[in-house]
Amino acid sequence: MEAALFLIFCFLLSFLLLAAVSSRRRSTVLPPGPPGWPIIGNLLQIGKSPHRSFADFSGIYGPVMSLRLGNLTTVVCSSPEAAREVLKTHDQVFSGRTIADPIRAIDHHDVSMAWQPSTSSRWR
Repeated sequence: MEAALFLIFCFLLSFLLLAAVSSRRRSTVLPPGPPGWPIIGNLLQIGKSPHRSFADFSGIYGPVMSLRLGNLTTVVCSSPEAAREVLKTHDQVFSGRTIADPIRAIDHHDVSMAWQPSTSSRWR
């Protein structure tokens, strides 16, 4: 019994250490952002008022930051100038983005202009 409990403890500890180490290795192409917890990312840091948390983060990390919401890495633009730069100047970079699973689940991705690729005839 004690050996099984010890093995489970070792497995959980190694899993958490591996998750912590892999979350610290951020890609160099992502903007800066707050370090997140293993598995849940930055969800606890955002809290009940995301707009206030994003404003606080923008004071530390700048107008464009990356956050991990669970296992999903998200880039947040917290100023109109940054959003304009991303959506107008670098629109081709983001045109091939994937459609989020919740949007696919409610089946609006086929008719919404927001999710059409820029190469689509319906988009223009």
